[in-house]
Amino acid sequence: MLSRTACLLIVVTPSLFFGGCSEPNYAPVTGQVYYNGKPLAKGVVMFQPSNGQPARGTIQTDGTFKLETPGEAEGARIGLNQVRISSRETHADAGEIALGRMLIPERYNDFVTSGLTAEVKPADNDRFVFRLQDKP
Repeated sequence: MLSRTACLLIVVTPSLFFGGCSEPNYAPVTGQVYYNGKPLAKGVVMFQPSNGQPARGTIQTDGTFKLETPGEAEGARIGLNQVRISSRETHADAGEIALGRMLIPERYNDFVTSGLTAEVKPADNDRFVFRLQDKP
């Protein structure tokens, strides 16, 4: 006959592995980007956590975006993320797409120089709004 402690371990141990006790690593993230007061009509938003791969979202014509971390989850990693935003003209040339000039200041295209950060919470994140300007 099993002792009371052994029975408790048999019942409790699987629940530690299969449910309930772990915190989520990713949370849904949506937002909108404005440039000089108007919605930015195209581009890419990326959130870079302190560890792990970045989340990425394509900016829609109304400036909205929804992030996804490729191979991981919808949304972005929970915690503080550095943010970069890129928006370029595109040109079709002989069946290939070439990137044109930046449509926003170059500083926003780099995690370090953008000056943008976002704190992703485990749940109930408000829509992230980024207001980019020509002048800092």
